[in-house]
Amino acid sequence: MESLPRRSGGGVAIMSVVRAVRICSRSVVVLIRFPLRTLLVMLSAMLGVAGALCSVNYALGGREKLLDQFEKLGANVLIVTPQQSRPIAGRARTGTIVQTLVPADVRAIQIANLPIVRASATFSRAFLIKAGDLAKNNTPVIGVEPAFFAIKHWGVMDGELFTAEQERRGARVALLGSTIARELFNRSPVGMRVLVNRVPFDIIGVLAERGQGLDASNEDTQVYVPLRTAMQRLANADYFSSVLFELARPDDLVNTGQQIRSILHKRHRQFAKLPEDFDVQNQRRLIDTQMAVSSKMYSFARWIGFCALLVGGLGALSISWIAVRERTNEIGTRRALGATRFDVFVQIAFEAMLPAGFGTTSGVVVARHAVDVLANIAAQPRVFDEQVAIIACALSIAINTIFSALPARAAARLDPMQALHFE
Repeated sequence: MESLPRRSGGGVAIMSVVRAVRICSRSVVVLIRFPLRTLLVMLSAMLGVAGALCSVNYALGGREKLLDQFEKLGANVLIVTPQQSRPIAGRARTGTIVQTLVPADVRAIQIANLPIVRASATFSRAFLIKAGDLAKNNTPVIGVEPAFFAIKHWGVMDGELFTAEQERRGARVALLGSTIARELFNRSPVGMRVLVNRVPFDIIGVLAERGQGLDASNEDTQVYVPLRTAMQRLANADYFSSVLFELARPDDLVNTGQQIRSILHKRHRQFAKLPEDFDVQNQRRLIDTQMAVSSKMYSFARWIGFCALLVGGLGALSISWIAVRERTNEIGTRRALGATRFDVFVQIAFEAMLPAGFGTTSGVVVARHAVDVLANIAAQPRVFDEQVAIIACALSIAINTIFSALPARAAARLDPMQALHFE
């Protein structure tokens, strides 16, 4: 008797794939039959992905804002300031104006062959500002050298910066911060005049908007004039409020700061028991501290994002498990009519994975718009990292696949007779 030919392994695999496709096509009808359950699975996946992307991209936007502030602050900058508290007769007097930082100190530092790229002294004082019928009292007026704006990486959005020639001859020209320009003028103020302490100044530019910096000062509310003009025409002063030194490399900050401190210490001839009447601030230390905090926050945001994906997957798992329990009689009937465990597993798993897949895609779309809203509320740059979106989608699909397989496996292992009598 001749035996029947056996099917090859490849033929069995093809038949299994064809059967799985047919089962999945029938499952679409089941999903339409239960719209509420399908919608809940989609919402679980969508909220998980959207929550993960919003948290991570919000943290990235905060880091972007921090880096932008570092650029404005100057990463390779040393700031020399006079101490605001000096001991006199054994007591510390606070609030007094210290006048110990003078042009000779700056010249001594500049000729010391230090790796300084640019330098700018500053002089600050609050004055009454008046433009037409509008006036602002106690407005910070900052006298700076032209190199100040290069050190700060700061340009104008209207007009132009003043030149070294204008600073040398003490020209009465002014640059307005963006905020004070809007408050005093309802149009471009370039070419108009403003009174600073009753002295007329020609407005030659409006500086680009910067916002509040790490030092809690809002530079957009300040007025900037040439250094010589501020010291001689406005305040009649011969001392500086601070001096900014930009170095060639960040590695030179510590060593150069110590050399500047040594030069000033010798010039001011401080006694051993008295504190120095100046301070040399290293911006790198502040930057490293802020970046460490930012890295911690980003790590927390990633964990929050992963938890959001996990919660979304658990929501889909709960809904699918309840659906399997409610359809126990249906599953028993299908098994009694000849459906195999493989057929039941594919059907239940596909009914959970398909809406979860749509929910994952919808979550990315929702996150794109939600990130814009959060960035506007927090006043920080809008960041949407495509790589993070791909990773979140991959994790969501993996989690939902695993969680879909659990109720599908439980359904496939149901005994047909017990399932038919289940109430």
